[in-house]
Amino acid sequence: MMNYQYRIVYLMTCLFGLMLSLSFQGCREAEPGVYSYPAVPGLATSDKYTVIVNGVEIWTEKFRTSMDIESLPEWFTSRPYTSVQQEVHFASFSSEGEISVSVKVPGDISIATVRPSGRGIEPEINGNVLSFTLQGPDKLYIEVDDLPPLCFFANPAEEEVPSADDPGVIYFGPGRHHPGYITLADNQTLYIAPGAIVYGGIRTDGATNIRVTGRGILDGAFEYDRMVRVDNSENVLFEGITIRNGRGWINTVTASRNVKYDDVKVVSFGPSGDGINPVGSQNVTISNCFFRCTDDCVAIKSPQPDHVVEDILIENNTMVGFAFSDGVTIGFETRGPYIRNVVARNNDILLSRGGSRVDGHSGFSIVCDGPSLIIDILFEDIRVEQADEKLFELIITEGRRYGDDPPGNIRNVTVRNVTWFHEGPVSLEGFGELNNISGVFFEDCFVDGRPLSEMAERVLHIGPFVEDVKIVNYGSSISPR
Repeated sequence: MMNYQYRIVYLMTCLFGLMLSLSFQGCREAEPGVYSYPAVPGLATSDKYTVIVNGVEIWTEKFRTSMDIESLPEWFTSRPYTSVQQEVHFASFSSEGEISVSVKVPGDISIATVRPSGRGIEPEINGNVLSFTLQGPDKLYIEVDDLPPLCFFANPAEEEVPSADDPGVIYFGPGRHHPGYITLADNQTLYIAPGAIVYGGIRTDGATNIRVTGRGILDGAFEYDRMVRVDNSENVLFEGITIRNGRGWINTVTASRNVKYDDVKVVSFGPSGDGINPVGSQNVTISNCFFRCTDDCVAIKSPQPDHVVEDILIENNTMVGFAFSDGVTIGFETRGPYIRNVVARNNDILLSRGGSRVDGHSGFSIVCDGPSLIIDILFEDIRVEQADEKLFELIITEGRRYGDDPPGNIRNVTVRNVTWFHEGPVSLEGFGELNNISGVFFEDCFVDGRPLSEMAERVLHIGPFVEDVKIVNYGSSISPR
């Protein structure tokens, strides 16, 4: 009996020791706080950037478009940056806690920037290496001299990885996959693992409880039109993945409710490459995302008379409007009864540029090109680093830029704690006595380091049919009309 008890105690002791050993081994593996992703077979490794994070080399991709430039519309190729192939490099990994980053390039560095500027990261430069410290997961846009940019994605660790054996899961592991358009039904999960690239798109119509997660890449191969379409659906989550290189709008959410994009990276290269477009939808949240787009990064629309748009939150995003792009816009298509309760908060707009049907894009804007009432809109805690055409615009058109409708109205727009890094036009323009802009409040906004209240005469352009405009900076208030 004693011998039997001894054996039991001995086995339990050994098992405990083994578990403890494995536990410590896991801690040692995770000690750097960095989890690198495997290289994706068939994708090019960067020849410009070598990225080291906490001593771990991060596989970095070189992505270069192969579009038929001659076949693209003339308006798109009219700019020097869209008349040639585009090149971007990507370093993507997961991390926890503070990390030390070094980026090595082929030659000595003269100028390097790590943006958003609001992060306050000033890299140390030593020959051909720049280095900096990052306090936690983030998405950065790194530019070194005249090299193509480096998109640096320090992703949060995955909290829940679904099982490949779960019948409700469509699972793509590391490697290359060519499923084409993937249709998702009720209660399904699509998982794209780190190190996976899936060539195709997503379709869901009339579905509920959809999840699209992972740290891999959904790539449209500049072949799949409207890559991701969520139609008439509810309770939909996109989390963690990269969605890139489709034709036309990349993500379109139409007549849907309770849709969330969190920590998603959206990259486009071709004409009309909008990032995420909530269309006639309600309760849509776009947070912690990165955009590098060749049309508006986020565009809120109501193109049908029965499209109601309300309760949209766009928060904590980084936006590079590479071409023909606002960071955030409402419009042009505004045919529904109303667009209301839209909040854009704590977003960094690194670039906005390119022509449009209202004489140029803005850092952010509202373009009412239809009969909608656009009301109760808040732009708050936004930093616009470069807006080549306009800083901000509210405009009511005649209703015929994208359709054939009567004009609408804009009411109750608050612009609070916004910093534009340089001078440029802030433009407000109504259409008529019955189609006007009323109730615009600028609070604690700055242009080129100076209060907007001091800069109003230089940058603020108020056209006809605009009323009740107020500007407040630190207790001083002026009304330009």
